[in-house]
Amino acid sequence: MSLASGLVIPYFMFTRQDHRIERMTAVWLLPIVAAEVAAASAGSLAPHLATSEAFSVLMLGYALWAYSTPLAMSVLVLLFLRLALHKLPESDMGASAWLALGPIGTGALGLILLGDDAPAIFAANDLADVGRTAQGVGIVGGVIFWGYGAWWLGLAVLKTIRYIRQGLPFNLGWWGFTFPLAVYAMGTLALGRTTHLALFDVAGSVLVICLAVFWSIVASRTAHGAWRGYLFVSPCLKGASSPPVKFESDVV
Repeated sequence: MSLASGLVIPYFMFTRQDHRIERMTAVWLLPIVAAEVAAASAGSLAPHLATSEAFSVLMLGYALWAYSTPLAMSVLVLLFLRLALHKLPESDMGASAWLALGPIGTGALGLILLGDDAPAIFAANDLADVGRTAQGVGIVGGVIFWGYGAWWLGLAVLKTIRYIRQGLPFNLGWWGFTFPLAVYAMGTLALGRTTHLALFDVAGSVLVICLAVFWSIVASRTAHGAWRGYLFVSPCLKGASSPPVKFESDVV
C-alpha cells in the first residue's frame, strides 16, 4: 500500500489533476511519506524475527526509506520556493505548515531504528562491518535530519503565530499539528537514547509535552465540532434539495 501510494498518487497528479506552484502546500508530502513509515516499522519489527527474515525485512526497510525520503526532501525544496514566490497559503491551510516535519522526523527515526538493528542482523549474515557502518550512518544521519527539522519547526511556529493573529479557522486539517510533531519527537528521543546527550532528551520531552497539549486541543475541538454538526461537511450534498443548516464559523 505504501508503494502504491507513493507512486500512483503522484502519477495521477502528473496526468489527471491540475496543480500550480502557487497552490502548492505541504499536503503534497502525504502520499510520499507512507513508505517512510513502513521503513521505520521495519526497524521496529526486524529484531523480533528469525535471522533470515530479519535480514530481508531490514533490507526492505532501507529500500522503503530510499523510495520515500529523497523525494520528500525534493518536495520540501519546491515548497520553500513556493513560499518565497507566492507567500503563505490561506488561513484554512494553516496547519499544513507542520506537515514538513513528518518526512524529516520519520526519516530520522527510520535511519536510527534500522541502524540499531543493523550490527546484529548483518553480523549474523557475515556482514559485520556493514552493520557497524549502518549503525553509524543511522546516528549521524539522524542528527542531520534533526537539525534540518529544527529549521522547519521554527518556521512552523512563526507561521502559526501569524495565522492565529489573522484568525485561524478550525477544521480537520488541525490534526496536522499532531502527527508530524509526534514523529519528530520520537526521532528526538531516539537520538537521546543512542547518543546519551541530554540535549535530545530535554528537547524530546518538551516536544512530547507540546504534542500532548496540541492533541488535547484538537481532539476536544473535533468532538465539539462533530457534536454541533458543523465540522463534517460533504461537498456532494451541497446540491441537495433540502436547505443546508448553517452554523457560525468556529474561528480562533
